[in-house]
Amino acid sequence: MAKSYQKRTFELLDTGKGDDKLSKIVDLLLVLLILVSVACVVFESVPNLRILYSGFFQRAESFFVAIFSIEYLARIWSAPFQDSKLTATKNRLKYIFSFYGLIDFLSIFPYFLSIVIGPTLDLRVLRLVRILRILKISHYNSALQDLWEAIYDERKSFISALYIFTVALLICASLAYYAESQAQPEDFSSIPQAIWWAIISLTTVGYGDVSPITITGKIVGGITSLMGVCTVALLTGIVANSFAAQQSRKKAVFESAVYKALSDGIISTTEKAELDRLRDQFNLTEQHANAIFNRIMEEKF
Repeated sequence: MAKSYQKRTFELLDTGKGDDKLSKIVDLLLVLLILVSVACVVFESVPNLRILYSGFFQRAESFFVAIFSIEYLARIWSAPFQDSKLTATKNRLKYIFSFYGLIDFLSIFPYFLSIVIGPTLDLRVLRLVRILRILKISHYNSALQDLWEAIYDERKSFISALYIFTVALLICASLAYYAESQAQPEDFSSIPQAIWWAIISLTTVGYGDVSPITITGKIVGGITSLMGVCTVALLTGIVANSFAAQQSRKKAVFESAVYKALSDGIISTTEKAELDRLRDQFNLTEQHANAIFNRIMEEKF
């Protein structure tokens, strides 16, 4: 009986799959709680609001910490169902020290730390750590994982682009220092100080707090801006192409699973559950999945 409750707890806290409506409702409620808790942290940083609604913010924080603490303990308790190949202890340790486990821990840790340390704790640091709760949404959205996989898959190209960016940064900073150090000794007193100007120019941000005033400096600035457009476009293109390739691979895996499921002419309950799991995992819409399924049906039959 205990194991069945444990398994159901894992299913509810895991990303909702297939027709498990209760699990999807739990996902939605937790996401809403995360967003509201982050909003409270943001608004609490406004001095006037913090003074007027200090009691509300304290009670809200206690409520959110209670919910997230229960969630964290429940995830540890139900972790043995994460990987059937590992023991219960190893599964729990795997979750605790995973990215998601560390974020879940950090979402509640500052509250208990503030109780122990009290007023000596810097509130700005406390808010900074609490704002990391927004990363808890990664449980239900694969955006960060997709970004990491996209960068990792194209890591060689990405490293090459970063190398080009670094070379451009140092050259532009050195030229700006040479051109502007006499005219603006306070802003271009050294190459390290000129790197700040080079960074905001190469990334096309251009804050405007530091800008060349000599003719040579303006020429260097123009060249730097053009190089910035090229390097940023290069980095963006690498990540965008990797994302596109990643989506194509996911579609190919899903299509392969559909072909395999239809190999005997019918789709069993187990096969349907596996297809629903893949569709959820790959963030494919139901319409997209149906379009793939219908196309394969037409090809086979």
